[in-house]
Amino acid sequence: MYSVCSVCLIMMGSLMFILGLMSIGFSYNMIIEWEVWEFNSSLVSMSLVFDYMSLVFLGSVCVISGCIMKYSSYYMEGEVNYLRFVYIVMMFVVSMWLMIISPNMISLLLGWDGLGLTSYALVIFYQNELSGNAGMLTVMSNRVGDVAILVSISLMFGSGCWDYFSLSNSSALVTGMVVLASFTKSAQVPFSAWLPAAMAAPTPVSSLVHSSTLVTAGVYLLIRFSSVINSSDMSYYMLIVSIVTMVMAGLGAMVEADMKKLVALSTLSQLGVMVMILSVGLKELAFFHLITHAMFKSTLFMCTGFMIHTVNGQQDGRVMSGFSVSSPCLGAVLVSTNLALCGFPFLAGFYSKDAILECMVMNSMNYAIIFGVVIGTALTVGYSFRFVYITSSQSSMSNISGASDISSLVLSSMVVLFLASLGMGFFMYWVFVPTSLPCFLKMEQKFFVATVSVLTGLIMVWYLKKSIQMSNKYMKVAEMGLSKMWFMPFLSCNSPFFFLGVGDTSMKVIDLGWFEYYGGMGGGSFVVKAGKVIQSSQMILMVSWFSVSVLVGGLVYISWS
Repeated sequence: MYSVCSVCLIMMGSLMFILGLMSIGFSYNMIIEWEVWEFNSSLVSMSLVFDYMSLVFLGSVCVISGCIMKYSSYYMEGEVNYLRFVYIVMMFVVSMWLMIISPNMISLLLGWDGLGLTSYALVIFYQNELSGNAGMLTVMSNRVGDVAILVSISLMFGSGCWDYFSLSNSSALVTGMVVLASFTKSAQVPFSAWLPAAMAAPTPVSSLVHSSTLVTAGVYLLIRFSSVINSSDMSYYMLIVSIVTMVMAGLGAMVEADMKKLVALSTLSQLGVMVMILSVGLKELAFFHLITHAMFKSTLFMCTGFMIHTVNGQQDGRVMSGFSVSSPCLGAVLVSTNLALCGFPFLAGFYSKDAILECMVMNSMNYAIIFGVVIGTALTVGYSFRFVYITSSQSSMSNISGASDISSLVLSSMVVLFLASLGMGFFMYWVFVPTSLPCFLKMEQKFFVATVSVLTGLIMVWYLKKSIQMSNKYMKVAEMGLSKMWFMPFLSCNSPFFFLGVGDTSMKVIDLGWFEYYGGMGGGSFVVKAGKVIQSSQMILMVSWFSVSVLVGGLVYISWS
């Protein structure tokens, strides 16, 4: 079952990449639209768009999904409900397809809600208390974005069109709803708590979610609405939020002990980079980094899953050591993908991150923004070096490195994505994505970010060699702040209780209180009673006026006679 799905997805992905290349070469885009319902000037339709962005993204999703399905035959071996796992993953991928090719907000909602529903089913796949809590946090956080999409659809009704390429002058409220929905899906501040919590899902699912599907759906929506967003004031707020997210995720990854959460925080940091470059209007560059990041991040998650599987499900980095000796192939793949994440020259991440940093330095930004960008980039190098050092060295707290070399099944599932991690950046930079923007930087500007990044990596290696066992004082500080993502999980889990309390109080005071007597049934009974009084008074007045009129008429008759 895994092999059949894997082969079909990889073949479909290869076809999509070829069609995307043809779309760029011939400058040809295609839109298919079916009219579903028409009311006056408003047309509800099912639309599909096939341009180079949607085709290349479809190809990336299909290739990564195919490799992960092959990897799942190793990782999910012995799973009783493996058919259910395959079906949910395929539904998840199909939902992402619908989201990618839908330019219409109504048809896009099918894929958007499908991603939320299937991601919840995948997070709670192991059906324990931890998975249930993580799944509830995930689905509740994403429901905020779903409501924002519904509100934006209702607000766009006045224009009679729900296609993002037809919105030239959109209202600020519609733009705000789209940005809010994208922030919830891409886990930007303050919706970042659900992303590490979603690590309760199986590792193949995490590899798929954090590379090219769920978390990138919000970035892709911002890419499609970039022309509308950049014409409004939302781009400035996007820039601030993205830099805060990038720095927060980098600081959290510097002290995180759970290896899966560490890689998840690195994904959060890179999502901040994508939103940051989108806020300055460079959507092609953001899409470029989205595709290259998907390749090496999926490979990195596969390596992490192999290490977790080898140490009997342990995810704590302090019990992982010596994998570079026991598994040389894994060590080579792990170091290469981390270097691609850092932006090492001529790997996949270099071409996109270098262009992003050059454009940010070239723009007229204040020093606070540039400082945040430099710190976020330096932290990327720091936590990447920390990840490699903890998993590859032999100085961890517990020596559990009796692992054999990586199996041929795992290696064959990673080989395509590993080669893409090495060469996808070069290929896309010169062939696919039109990102040839001229950058004129001074020598010190060119090497400033690289120098700070290298220094941060060397400081992290020195610190890890100096003391791999953290002191109790340091651990308390880390637990209280950095590793808790600035208390965002606490706020995300406890802030709803305030609103629930307000709702309970308002229901008792208003719905079951004043409204019980003056609204609904109480108001109806009051109106009925008032009506009876008025009716009775009218009857009394009618009788009185009839008696008076008869008496007056009789007197007049007598007087005249």
